[in-house]
Amino acid sequence: MGADRNAHERGSPGTGAVRVGERDHVQPAARRVPPILVYHKVDCRSEFGITRLSPRRFTQQVESLAAAGWRTLTLTELASTLAGTRPAGEREFAITFDDAYRGLRDYAFPVLVDHGFSAACGVITEYAGRLNRWDVAIGGRRFAHLAWRDVVRWHGRGIEFISHTATHPRLSWLEADRAASELTRSRMTLELVLGAPVLTIAYPYGAAAPRERELARAAGYRLGFAVLTRWRGDALAVPRTPVYAWSAAPPVVGPWGVLEKSAARIVTRGALVGAVWRHAHDADTRA
Repeated sequence: MGADRNAHERGSPGTGAVRVGERDHVQPAARRVPPILVYHKVDCRSEFGITRLSPRRFTQQVESLAAAGWRTLTLTELASTLAGTRPAGEREFAITFDDAYRGLRDYAFPVLVDHGFSAACGVITEYAGRLNRWDVAIGGRRFAHLAWRDVVRWHGRGIEFISHTATHPRLSWLEADRAASELTRSRMTLELVLGAPVLTIAYPYGAAAPRERELARAAGYRLGFAVLTRWRGDALAVPRTPVYAWSAAPPVVGPWGVLEKSAARIVTRGALVGAVWRHAHDADTRA
C-alpha cells in the first residue's frame, strides 16, 4: 500500500486533527507510549558526528521494520493513543526527524513512501533552505536544510511537518519572552506555508521542562516531543529515542534496543556541549 493511500485512510497529515487531553478512565501515566524514533541526518556525505545515517543504513532499518510487521502512526493516531481514546497496537511506532535536513528529500522520504510509512519532520523555520549555521560544524562540514518548496512537495504525501522552533535554541536557557517568541514564530510560519494548523512541537535538544511545556501550550501546541524522558502522562512531553549511526536494524525495537537507549542517554548528555557553544555564541552576538 502506498503512503498516499495509507495517509488518506488514517487522516491526512497537517490538517490540525491532533487531539489530546480527552478524558477517560485510564490513568495517563499508565498508558503505553508506542516507540517513537527520532532521526536527524540521512545523507551520503560523511561527517565526524554520530547523528548521520547513510542512505543504505536507513533503508536497511526501514526494510527490517516493515518486514517485521511494524506500522507507523500518524500524529493524529499517536495523540489519540496517548489520550487513551485509541488502543495501542503491539507493533505500532512513530518516526520523527529533527532539523529537516535536505538529504531527507532524496534519501529518507522516498524510502518511507515506498514502504507505506509516515513520519513527522521538525522544521527550524528561519533556516529553511539555508545551511545549518545554528549548529557546531564538526570537521568543518555544513549541511543544508529543506527548502520551503521541498516542505510543500512532501506535505500530504505521508510526511507531516511540525515545529522545531525558529532558530533551534535550547529553550530552557532563554528568558520566557524569547522562548515564547521562538515557539510562536515557528508555528505561524509553518501554518502560513502549509495552509493548515500546526499543533506539534519538537523541542530542540529535547529540553521540555515544565516552563517550556507551559509556554508551548500557551503558543497553541497540543503535542510535544522530548528525548529520552520518562512518560508522565503529559502530551507536551512525549519521550522519543534517538537513532544513531550504530543503531541496529531494526533500531530501538529490536533485541539491542535497551543497549541503544543506554548509549543514547550518554550521547544526549554530550550534546549539551554544542548547545553551550551555541548559547555562548548568541550571547556574544547580542552583546
